[in-house]
Amino acid sequence: MDGPGFHVDVEKVEEAASGIQRSVSDQESFALRGLCGDTALYGHGGLHDALMNFCVRWSDGLDTLTDDAGVISDVLGRAAGAYRAVDAAAAGSLKADPAEQAVDGG
Repeated sequence: MDGPGFHVDVEKVEEAASGIQRSVSDQESFALRGLCGDTALYGHGGLHDALMNFCVRWSDGLDTLTDDAGVISDVLGRAAGAYRAVDAAAAGSLKADPAEQAVDGG
């Protein structure tokens, strides 16, 4: 879609929306909270607790990021749909090529 001073590659916008949504889905199926395992694996309760604390906080941060990314993906998808609708409406309103006479020498 083109406008005064800009060009939008609608397929790339759709690809971005899809790629972001895949990343969100991948993250939703992976929680760092379960990564630590049992305290016995570390031989020291304090070390286990520190790593668990880190994983929980990191996972909470990733949850916030993926929530925001989900919103961005949705907005990009809706924007691409709007661009496609405008393109279709514009194409439907043109009954003939307005530049045809210029190309034909008329």
